[in-house]
Amino acid sequence: MSKYPVRPAVLLIFLLKLLTLQAFAQPKVSLPDEGMPDFREVYTGYFSDVQFYVLVAEDAESNLVLKAEGPFRISLGCYEGFTDSLLIDAEKGKIEETIYVRFFPESTGHFEGEIKHISGNNVVASLALSGRGIETSIPDGYYDAATGNGSELKTRLHSIIRGHNVQSYSSLWEHFYVTDATFGGYVWDIYSDIPCGDPPYIYVFGDDQDTGTGGHHNEGEVYNREHSMPRSWFGGAVNPMNTDLFHIFPVDKFVNAQRDNFPFGEVDDPFWTSLNGGRLGPNTAGDYSGTAFEPVDEYKGDLARAFFYMITRYQDLIIDWTYNEYGNAMLDHNPYPGYRSWVIDMLAGWHRDDPVSQKERLRNQAVYEIQGNRNPFVDHPEMVERIWGDTTLYTSSLQDATGRMHIYPNPASDDLVVDLGGEEIIVLEVYNAAGVLIKRREPASPSFTLNLKGFPQGRYLLVATSKWSVYRENIIKL
Repeated sequence: MSKYPVRPAVLLIFLLKLLTLQAFAQPKVSLPDEGMPDFREVYTGYFSDVQFYVLVAEDAESNLVLKAEGPFRISLGCYEGFTDSLLIDAEKGKIEETIYVRFFPESTGHFEGEIKHISGNNVVASLALSGRGIETSIPDGYYDAATGNGSELKTRLHSIIRGHNVQSYSSLWEHFYVTDATFGGYVWDIYSDIPCGDPPYIYVFGDDQDTGTGGHHNEGEVYNREHSMPRSWFGGAVNPMNTDLFHIFPVDKFVNAQRDNFPFGEVDDPFWTSLNGGRLGPNTAGDYSGTAFEPVDEYKGDLARAFFYMITRYQDLIIDWTYNEYGNAMLDHNPYPGYRSWVIDMLAGWHRDDPVSQKERLRNQAVYEIQGNRNPFVDHPEMVERIWGDTTLYTSSLQDATGRMHIYPNPASDDLVVDLGGEEIIVLEVYNAAGVLIKRREPASPSFTLNLKGFPQGRYLLVATSKWSVYRENIIKL
């Protein structure tokens, strides 16, 4: 027996203090010191591009719950599974997890929110978020004259976008600050960026700009101006092509040199690979087997739409361009279709598999404010199919038809009826908020019941094509 017996009251106080300390013991959560950059402008009903941060928690005695407040969504995967709440398992008292974040505005205006990191009933850390929801940035009436399909539509688009304000070659450096900045304000280099991951190097505008020295032997030294359509294909430093921002990007100088004047293609057995996975080697697409450069999947759609723009904007000039052998591998010397068949097949595939992103929409608007013209294939991705696809499905009008398509009920939880009031629906397509085609039907009927079972809750774009018109309407799945 102890010489000094413990009094019951003292023991009770000690136990209460111990329980209190245990109850309030919280994990040490580390978040990015600089916070999360603003998501900038996003079309209502669409997701932003992905940002991410690394969550580190030590002394975690229980799981963490993450809750995203406001029009923001979080996921443990880069491209799917976005939700407003996540449960993060703690293993051996430590958590280290990459959290992917997207902004999803359903209305216009500036939004602020946060991601709360909750242990037990306590918020142990928060990460502030912000972004702006906007309606379309396309000027009213800009595409009013874009009627027809195939070569007719291509020519009409050419007339709309041909008169742009030509820039000086030196001014491109300054323009890149607004056309190609990451969320964090660095150079958005499509030849080095790794979406949903850390790039092998980061360039600072101005500081890392090519001055004529460096960048000849290794990646990560300087960035320069990449003509995605090499200027040797159109005769050299010839304006307006030479300074047209829609096909010029800030990229790593060394990767640019490896790509050289080779065409874009698909490469299975590369003899050189960039640090972000771009590949140089024998082309396997179509009937061209020479050297080609294949960019990473995440930017194939961007480059395809840039190439469709070039062959449309300059369709009156391409017959007189000075082609080299690599230009000849892609271009067909004619205003329409403009590219060889294997190129159209490849670029259209890239366009479908890598839909228009927030980055492209922001860039399109920024270039419009500089040059005064737009890339129609960013504003209206369906125009690619209308010009180079099966044009028999499409009509003489690109404009959104109103007053004829009836959808009910909307919102809907299960079945939704689409009725064109007597016009036969040739194709019915549903796109999710990221612009990805998720359902396609060919009803061949003026009325069709669309089953929405299995669709996640949210907003979708429904596109109904008849012989005479293309109808578009937002639908909401409850």
